[in-house]
Amino acid sequence: MVRVFDADRQDWAGPEEEQQIVVDQRRDEVRQRQALRGTVAVLAVCSLAFGTWALGWKDEPGPQGYFTARETPAPGQSGETNGDPSGGTDTGDPASPSQTATLPPEYEPVQDEEGFRVAVKEDWVANRQTSDSLHGFDVVNYRSTDGSRRLQIYEVLEASPDDSLQEFVSAGTAKPDGFEQLSLESLEDGGRPAARLEYLADSLKGEEEIGTWHVVDHRFESLDGKLYAITVYGPESDGFDDERQVLETALTWFCPPAMVCPEPVTE
Repeated sequence: MVRVFDADRQDWAGPEEEQQIVVDQRRDEVRQRQALRGTVAVLAVCSLAFGTWALGWKDEPGPQGYFTARETPAPGQSGETNGDPSGGTDTGDPASPSQTATLPPEYEPVQDEEGFRVAVKEDWVANRQTSDSLHGFDVVNYRSTDGSRRLQIYEVLEASPDDSLQEFVSAGTAKPDGFEQLSLESLEDGGRPAARLEYLADSLKGEEEIGTWHVVDHRFESLDGKLYAITVYGPESDGFDDERQVLETALTWFCPPAMVCPEPVTE
């Protein structure tokens, strides 16, 4: 008979004790196998749960507003739409109308061959003429079909708009027949210097005989730092408003050569 060593007592057991120890050992073996199977089952369930979570995590979207070097947004874009479903920036006033200036009826913007942009009456565009200039690009004239009205654009030689017009009205400069100065004032165009002269003349060299002419001569510094003149001619008989509207529209839409100008906006 095989004797059994009682590990708890650190001694060899007697016959009755040996039988009890054997029973206890077998019972412990059964319990250990059951515990092992339980542990394996728990580990299997945990592994399955972790695998399911890991697969679901892979499909979750990345954090909003974060960009790696390869995902850097283009200028003007961001990680958040700020309430705009198109991805743009919310201006905070979605109901505000466009501020782009509207051309008066019968006008159209023109990109002139000399490089500048201006707005001209539609039926004047086909009647464009140029003449040589002592400074800058050629003198450009847009005329009405009957020749009674004209828009003129050229580059100014003098140091300032005031200097240029003072030179014109000075005693040493020849004037049109019947010249009568109505006003001469210093102005500002968007913080840049400008000056305006209004006058009447009985006739203008090379122009139609229409009676008294009304002339508005505006000289100004533009976005490129250069000086330009926009002058409007028309009959005095129908008042002064027509010439002033042609001038103001041309000024609003004027953009000098080799410049990229924003669209004109209303005040």
